Amino acid sequence: MTNTNIGNGASDPSEILASTERGVFVTALGGGQVNPATGDFVFGVSEGYLITRGRVGAPVRGANLIGRAIDVMSAVDAVAGDFDSWEGVCGKDGQAAPVGSGSPTLRIARITVGGTGD
Repeated sequence: MTNTNIGNGASDPSEILASTERGVFVTALGGGQVNPATGDFVFGVSEGYLITRGRVGAPVRGANLIGRAIDVMSAVDAVAGDFDSWEGVCGKDGQAAPVGSGSPTLRIARITVGGTGD
């Protein structure tokens, strides 16, 4: 995987947040893994906050996003027009390669969020 991007949509980021009844607002991911044969993945949330009635609340810690790529991408129900990109590293078996990713604010209607309740 070298470059993964999701293009802009037509929604406003603040409207996406305001119309979200309950969820997790993820602002940074911190590593994970993907099974390339099945698309199953798990990614750690390094910065995220609870959303309740359209408002950002308490920070979450120890959370993971878990799913299958095709199912999660099919559950995207809102995409904003605020595209941003970032650089990272993808690695396996001690090898690392620079990668680029980009996405606007988006909402995923159904995804498994796992972790511990501290």
